[in-house]
Amino acid sequence: MTTLTTAPLAPLLARLFEQAEETSPAASPDFADLSSEEHARLMRSKTEYLDFYGRLKDFPLAVSRDAGALLYMLARGCGARTIVEFGTSFASPPCTSLRPCATMAAAA
Repeated sequence: MTTLTTAPLAPLLARLFEQAEETSPAASPDFADLSSEEHARLMRSKTEYLDFYGRLKDFPLAVSRDAGALLYMLARGCGARTIVEFGTSFASPPCTSLRPCATMAAAA
């Protein structure tokens, strides 16, 4: 898996992670008063998470480096040539199937 750790992709990924950290919601006045307990409660809530993520819609929600590496390995492992993530910007429902669905389509 040297593609993620060598140029030209490694410097690009490093820059994107840095930008995501710089524009963190934690630095926003909208979230400055949110305690860690309140944050954890909203993340676990079955009803208030919609409001919470609605407030986060203008911030990048980057996956961790480890999660990104896992997603890369899964895509390479299944021979995907194209992966499209629509996310919630198109109000698509979450994919609960093991088969490709509207939120993630992999074309072999």
